[in-house]
Amino acid sequence: MQANELIAEVLRSSISIPHGDTPLAELEGWDSLKGVRLVLRLEEIIGRELSEDDIERLRSVHDVERLLKVT
Repeated sequence: MQANELIAEVLRSSISIPHGDTPLAELEGWDSLKGVRLVLRLEEIIGRELSEDDIERLRSVHDVERLLKVT
């Protein structure tokens, strides 16, 4: 799964999610609940619990891409 697809799923939106260093907080509809949903979906996809450091580093679309590539 691509980062932009995952983020669109979490947002429950069909808007185009930009790639790169776009901060998640700047995405339309983003809030703290979406952040929790993103963490839970990432954990499900990569098959492990994210560390506190992993979660703190989830600030941009690129950060999500980085975690998805670890799998």
